[in-house]
Amino acid sequence: MPISIDRLKVPDEFVLTQEEIIEEAVHYLTFSGWTVQIETAAGGHDIAAEKNGWTAYVKCKGSRGKRQQEGMVYDNTQLRSNAGDQIEKLMRIQEEALTPSLFIMANPGLDRMKWVISKLENGLDKLDIIRMWIYPDASVKWDVPPHLMYIAKTLGIEKN
Repeated sequence: MPISIDRLKVPDEFVLTQEEIIEEAVHYLTFSGWTVQIETAAGGHDIAAEKNGWTAYVKCKGSRGKRQQEGMVYDNTQLRSNAGDQIEKLMRIQEEALTPSLFIMANPGLDRMKWVISKLENGLDKLDIIRMWIYPDASVKWDVPPHLMYIAKTLGIEKN
């Protein structure tokens, strides 16, 4: 459900749509040497990227819809629902992935979004789901499960 950014107890530091998250994730992965394909079929991942025999599947979400009017953002219930959707889609992909694969949920690096995801951190680590945090200055930060750290560093995914 959309809410006015002014009605939040602590207003979001910035706003990014899903389309902007996809664009920045593609830019980052391409710059890092991945061969990137944007997926257009609804219902699955948004990006598939390949590097050194590995495939990364990325599911992206934003903090507001592209059709929402300026000043409106998703409320906390919608952020939780979006996170649940990302996790479900990535788990479905895990069932079908044949090559060595990484599973990434990409979101804006908002404090509110990070708080929602922090409540799921241990479970996401057990599910091998990497968190990609995207900022409006095109910087990216990562939360990588400890057991995937070596692989992630080898592929240019660094924990910040």
